[in-house]
Amino acid sequence: MKNQDLKSGLFGSIGENMVAFELAKRNWYVYRPYFDTRIDFIAQKFVCKKCLSDWESKHIISCSNPKCENHSKELNQNDFIKTRKCLDCSFIFNKYSDSQNCPDCSKQMSIDKQKKSGQRNYRFHCKHCDKEFTSQTRTCVKCGSANNIEFPICVKCNFEIIPISSKCGNPDCNSVEYALIVRTIQVKSSHEEESGTIGFNFKMQDLVNDVRHFLVVYSRTFKDFQEKQNFWVMSVKEFEKEYVSQSASTLIYQNARLHPPSNKSKSFFDEIRYNQTKEELSAARRACATSEITRLNKLLAEIDVFGKLNKKLRGDF
Repeated sequence: MKNQDLKSGLFGSIGENMVAFELAKRNWYVYRPYFDTRIDFIAQKFVCKKCLSDWESKHIISCSNPKCENHSKELNQNDFIKTRKCLDCSFIFNKYSDSQNCPDCSKQMSIDKQKKSGQRNYRFHCKHCDKEFTSQTRTCVKCGSANNIEFPICVKCNFEIIPISSKCGNPDCNSVEYALIVRTIQVKSSHEEESGTIGFNFKMQDLVNDVRHFLVVYSRTFKDFQEKQNFWVMSVKEFEKEYVSQSASTLIYQNARLHPPSNKSKSFFDEIRYNQTKEELSAARRACATSEITRLNKLLAEIDVFGKLNKKLRGDF
């Protein structure tokens, strides 16, 4: 469907939704004002106070062993085992293991597998010192204390699983302080007209004079029967430099028909190069290649024009 086949109000909503989607992919929380205040979106994000990298706000657990491959990685239930730790003698009992050493004499214990009402139950017996217990024992199998807690351990190294205090997206940063930054966004959806040109309506009253305010020009174009989404992201100063210098008086008193910058503009979003770098970054994170992660993060910051919203601006913190 060509743009001219869409109602102008519908096309404007499409542009706003596409911009909101791009912001959400970059960990921005996007909200829409109740009333028309010349602001289409209010976006907020948690960032590291030290390096301004994205800050993971959700709860993350990881292995406490710095030498383990699971260290500083986000783990799921398959990456750790729930054991029981005695707070009196510090003995750790893995009730899920079918292999146990005797807590008294350290000899290998024999096992008798039982199953009652669908619940697995292992009975362990030491032939050397005659000690005996089951996997369902609630007290400490070493000292008999009832002062026990659930104690998750890593499946790789048996070290404790702990919450990550520093959730900075930069692996070289160990900051534990974060901040919430806010940006206001105005979206101008440009139409592909019958003549093939692309334009949008604008006047100066629409421009919010604040360094934390950004304008995104959106267009939906077609080439070889393929649809393409185009974005230009500009600060207020960049927008004024691009448009206002020669037509300020016209923009003040009436709507002007403006056209998006060229695809060679620094404000243009190069989606192909961005996606290629994101894929390389994901591979580097899976391989825990710290230096490569740092390099690709810097490259991504240069490529991604939406990244200028992340820079520390007056009024942030």
